[in-house]
Amino acid sequence: MNILNNSYLKTYTYIFVYIYSIMVDINITLELLKPSLLYDNKTVLTTITNYGYILYTLNMLKSLKQFNNLDKKVLIICIDTKSDTILKKQGYNTICINNNNLEKISGWNKKGYDEICYIKLVTIYKILELEFNVLLIDGDIVFLKNPLNDIFSWSNNNSNNCYVQNDSQVDSNTQNMCTGYLFIKSSNMMKILYDCISSSGIQKYKQCALDNNDQSYFNKFIRPFCKYSGLSLNNYPNGLYFYNNPQIKETCTLVHFNWVHGHNKLLKIKEYNMWLLSEDEEETLTI
Repeated sequence: MNILNNSYLKTYTYIFVYIYSIMVDINITLELLKPSLLYDNKTVLTTITNYGYILYTLNMLKSLKQFNNLDKKVLIICIDTKSDTILKKQGYNTICINNNNLEKISGWNKKGYDEICYIKLVTIYKILELEFNVLLIDGDIVFLKNPLNDIFSWSNNNSNNCYVQNDSQVDSNTQNMCTGYLFIKSSNMMKILYDCISSSGIQKYKQCALDNNDQSYFNKFIRPFCKYSGLSLNNYPNGLYFYNNPQIKETCTLVHFNWVHGHNKLLKIKEYNMWLLSEDEEETLTI
């Protein structure tokens, strides 16, 4: 029985390392980044999407469009060819991974979601390696104010390595930070911490896969070893905090519609009148 168990574990570990190692080939180059560089020439905004998630991504991008077409500055990592084709047609700067096995929406902490979250980590690492700061934006975010002043402030502030949304319900509790809105300054230390593609990095992610994935990776392997600042809940609310304090819609920079699963997310966004896509715009999903 022990021999069988050991054999199973070895096979599982091999399969795990293989699955995640093949996901690291994201061709992020300086040339591809240039159109997405912000005006400080130091920072890149990025998001990850697939065909099943593209409505949320388009809604997030439209919320940025009102700020001098800031949506066109976002570097979009498309997991599958369908999403890449749609977004390229609309003039967005995209990089396609060509993994059509992951084109469908994946439930939180379900199989497939772990691979998507690993792509987020690799994207961050590759941008940091090119010596640029990176702001990762989840597609279920809606912007209500121009985020640039805060972004440039973070970029110029040498006190912290990263600024990150708080997933708790009080500002003083910073034990579970939310990686759905995460700004990281490029430095040698942050590159080392975000090295998720080496064998040791893959083993670290193995401890987080299907257990809140990239968020667990940040809270276990990044947060304890860097200087970070949790963003104010009144200004950068997570979903649960916003649902309990909807009046802050008038003053906050964004709302992150997490804390709901599946397409209940869409219902929540519509409930608070933050679904911006028209029916005609939704029809752009036809390739």
